Amino acid sequence: MTRTITRAVVAAGGAGSKMSPITRILPKEMLPAGRKPILEHLVLELRDAGIDSVLFVISSHKPQIPAYFGSGTEYGMDFSYRVQDDGAGPGAPILAAETWTQGQPFVLAFGDNIICPTPDGEAPLRRLVRNEADRCAVLTRLLPADEIPPHETLLSSAAPPPQRIGPYAVTIGSGDLDLTDARWVHACAARWILGPFAFEALRACPRRPNGELYLIDAIQRWIQAGATVTAHPLLATEKRFNCDHWRAYEDAVATLRT
Repeated sequence: MTRTITRAVVAAGGAGSKMSPITRILPKEMLPAGRKPILEHLVLELRDAGIDSVLFVISSHKPQIPAYFGSGTEYGMDFSYRVQDDGAGPGAPILAAETWTQGQPFVLAFGDNIICPTPDGEAPLRRLVRNEADRCAVLTRLLPADEIPPHETLLSSAAPPPQRIGPYAVTIGSGDLDLTDARWVHACAARWILGPFAFEALRACPRRPNGELYLIDAIQRWIQAGATVTAHPLLATEKRFNCDHWRAYEDAVATLRT
């Protein structure tokens, strides 16, 4: 029987150095995009997907986040907070959330990313949760391998998008991880469904030379060991803004202003 996912871990501990100096006084997740902070767009996205409990993993330099969102009562949700040291890497928030997840599958969302659905269409995260509650799954963007923008996290090679665009899912296995001759790639779109396996995979994963722990490294090692991941590519009409640098943030503001 498919389980219902009601918990989400929001990673919001990064220093935001690419957007300095403004991030010295305001977390990047709290910068305004339209009439809301970036992070509030995510909170509403999670609520729409059926999430009612959220753990924000933040740094000690971001008191503005719990001050703004509080207990979650205003959103009809339950919010908790944990502190992650800066420089630990994007995999660290997951380990910080292990006991909180209580052994259940959960959504992992990166707090500096906004995803805009197709008008009047089902939101991508809601689609992901509805279809993938019992598997490791991720939203992705399909990109031509010779047109990859900066700041993208690549997961695997990909088949070209179908001629008739509609929601679809593909399975990623070890044979898809070699990007040498890839013409298309899956770039992670900052929304995952993970389970208890993720904690084991992260603990077994070496840190990068800078000492940071990366989820993508653990996932790729897990796939190489014989596991599979389900990718749900965003549609061409669904937009994702990785607001950890100025260009993406400016694009998000321009889009949400209209």
